[in-house]
Amino acid sequence: MLIKKKSLSHLILSLLFLTVLPSSLCAESFRVRKTAVLSLESIRNQDGTIDTNASSTVNAGINDAIFIKLPEDLTFIQGIELNIKIPSIVTKCPNTIIYSIYENVSPFPSEKTIDYTGKELYTSVYPGLVSLTIQIPLIRGNTIQKTPYADKTLIPEHSRNFVFIRNQLAMKGVPQEINSAQFVITAKPILINKGRLVIRTKNKPSDLTVIVDDKQVELDKNNSCYLKPGVRNVTISAASARTENRSCIIEVGKNSFLDIDFQSTAPQVFISMPQGTHVTVDNQAADVKNGTLSLAPGEHTLKFSLGGYEIVKQLTIIEGRNYSVDVKLDADVIEN
Repeated sequence: MLIKKKSLSHLILSLLFLTVLPSSLCAESFRVRKTAVLSLESIRNQDGTIDTNASSTVNAGINDAIFIKLPEDLTFIQGIELNIKIPSIVTKCPNTIIYSIYENVSPFPSEKTIDYTGKELYTSVYPGLVSLTIQIPLIRGNTIQKTPYADKTLIPEHSRNFVFIRNQLAMKGVPQEINSAQFVITAKPILINKGRLVIRTKNKPSDLTVIVDDKQVELDKNNSCYLKPGVRNVTISAASARTENRSCIIEVGKNSFLDIDFQSTAPQVFISMPQGTHVTVDNQAADVKNGTLSLAPGEHTLKFSLGGYEIVKQLTIIEGRNYSVDVKLDADVIEN
């Protein structure tokens, strides 16, 4: 059976086109020339925020694997971006080299490992350009967009905190120089366009309500929520605590902390008195903290003692009100 050259050309292009589609093949065994390690493990600052200028670079050739080590904490990260400088010999022979993303890779990748098994998730070709940008999403609901300048892949399984990529020839008969060509690959995180508000407190009320810019938000188990960048007005309230109004600045990839010491809604008595004064309420020793005393509504007898002096005051406490008491224990001195 004879096949016309034009038909054969169409057949080759069709087969090549298949390589740029997401793959659904079963696990396969393969060998690479070497495994290049590209680590993003140290992109976090000591305070847990992301270093927005952090990146990592490695060289890899044909038939090499790229083992991208992810940070254990992916907070603020929605994907990784690879900027790849394509060797000039490859730009002269476009669509001859393919890259594939694998998942369920075994054994765990390392620089010394060359034999692997894994499932091919996504495959595409290196174009006849001097560079290529590949964006690999890591979460569902990401905002990463495929553009004419960047290829967006499927989401790989990354529960073991790595992404695995393999380079290989797409066809035979390529120039010999391609076998020694080196790609320069730089990886950096793609951040969500949000920062995180973290409320720190030692006495969080169970019925806490948080309003940000007039909209109620839900806190996670870490007393935090994600917000778009900018200046935010935060109102924090509870039936058992006084309402706190704060402002904070939210920055992309960073935590903004609000330290709240919730105060009870019980009536407060603010007491100004000489140091060393002993206070009793209804004949019971009172615990005055930072000059403040909490009292239940009703009639109370307050006694202030210092040395041989005593002052007794009757006070009627009403719900929702605060009181101030200024205690002065003076002695008159007359010179003869």
